Amino acid sequence: YNKATSESFSANNYNFPSDLYSYNNLSLGTARTSGLAGMSSGKSSSKLISYFARANYNYAEKYLLMASIRYEGSTKFGEDNKWGAFPSVSAGWNIIRESFMENIPVISALKIRGGLGVTGTVPSSSYQSLSRLSYGNKILYNGSWISVINPSSNNNPGLGWERKEEINFGLELGVFDNRLFGMIDLYKRTTKDLLWNYNVAMPPYLYSTIFANAGTMENKGLEIQITANPVKTSSFNWNSTINYSTNKNTLVSLSSDQFQLKSGYFYTGSTGEPIQTTTHRVEEGQPIGNFWGYKSIDIDENGRWIIEGADGNPKPIANQQPTDKKVLGNGLPKHYLSWTNSLTYNKFDLNVTMNGAFGFQILNFMNMFFSVPISLTRGNVMKNTYDKIYNKRPLSDSQELQYVSYYIEDGDYWKIGNIDLGYNLDFKSGPVKFLRIYLSGYNMFTFTGYSGIDPEVNSTGLYPGNDERDRYPNAREFTLGVSVRF
Repeated sequence: YNKATSESFSANNYNFPSDLYSYNNLSLGTARTSGLAGMSSGKSSSKLISYFARANYNYAEKYLLMASIRYEGSTKFGEDNKWGAFPSVSAGWNIIRESFMENIPVISALKIRGGLGVTGTVPSSSYQSLSRLSYGNKILYNGSWISVINPSSNNNPGLGWERKEEINFGLELGVFDNRLFGMIDLYKRTTKDLLWNYNVAMPPYLYSTIFANAGTMENKGLEIQITANPVKTSSFNWNSTINYSTNKNTLVSLSSDQFQLKSGYFYTGSTGEPIQTTTHRVEEGQPIGNFWGYKSIDIDENGRWIIEGADGNPKPIANQQPTDKKVLGNGLPKHYLSWTNSLTYNKFDLNVTMNGAFGFQILNFMNMFFSVPISLTRGNVMKNTYDKIYNKRPLSDSQELQYVSYYIEDGDYWKIGNIDLGYNLDFKSGPVKFLRIYLSGYNMFTFTGYSGIDPEVNSTGLYPGNDERDRYPNAREFTLGVSVRF
């Protein structure tokens, strides 16, 4: 049983006669006396109740079975759909325990396993299934102005769980007393009854949008993990782990029988002002993360963009039409790779962590806004502002800011993230039992062709790959420390 309550309060004022009081004397600001100061407060609550049952079966460490079911209810859903049942089952065959494996000593572990199950997702906000009330315009009643109370949203008693159905198969294999051990997993995840704000007709609805379940998304992927102990002696030991994953995402549908997105797509992400356009298109039959905009292919003799039109032919950017926009790349990495190494030599230890992502693109907001000559009128430009475009000439001083594919770059990277070197001392006598001196570095080296600050950008949500212009760079950190145990 879980009950969550959130309360908020804020107040603001400005035009203070002195900054001496800081925020400790808000009423002193003159904006309050002129009716311009702000104040807000709010409160919300929700409940989640879960029943959970699980059964495990193990026969001779050979045949493994687990089944479970969750029955959960949340106040965030409609009155007709508050509860959901989420079953799962998994099974494994520990082949190494079979008698016919006894004559294969090189194999130290062998198991196949599989599972299927369903999980549910709860909306982030409360009360979205209800017809909420709010104060509207004021009316004159009996000589006094009073605020009108009116519904502010459509009710949806059928609002229910977003359900994720997953099936997976795995293989585990170890050889040489598990000094080399690997796991491989294949999965397919289908998310149904996606939660979204849908446009609806008025009437019968009071408002033009409703929060409802509709749509289906599918993910298919592969995950591989390999752990190894390549060297093991009395004085030197090396352990290494490699993880690899890949995922293919497809938005199957955005509609249901009751709620439809008739166009089959919508736009999301924002460039911000002054370009003021969206960056991505979410479309049925396509993966999440597609950049959507004008494909720049050249620059004319006057330093203005030439784009590819809807018919595939070049055209001046001044003649752009919304139908000329197309997919310019995708911000979701297709491949993830990490490599962790741990080495010990006598009293020294060294740990190195590396990771990378490949097969994706990044929209470089800094270049799009500040490597254009016209940005001088806004106060600042980058050093590359007057570099040649397509090896021809710089952009024209009159070329307005545009979201074009020139600012979308490959984002592949490989990072040596953490390096930790230590020296360990054990004491047989005295108050100090153990001492370790260590030097560690964080965010050490990045190898990439991306020209921005850092290629490790947002890879979640509906508009991944946007490298926002107000982003603060990650710092490289060094730590020198001593750990003592008494």
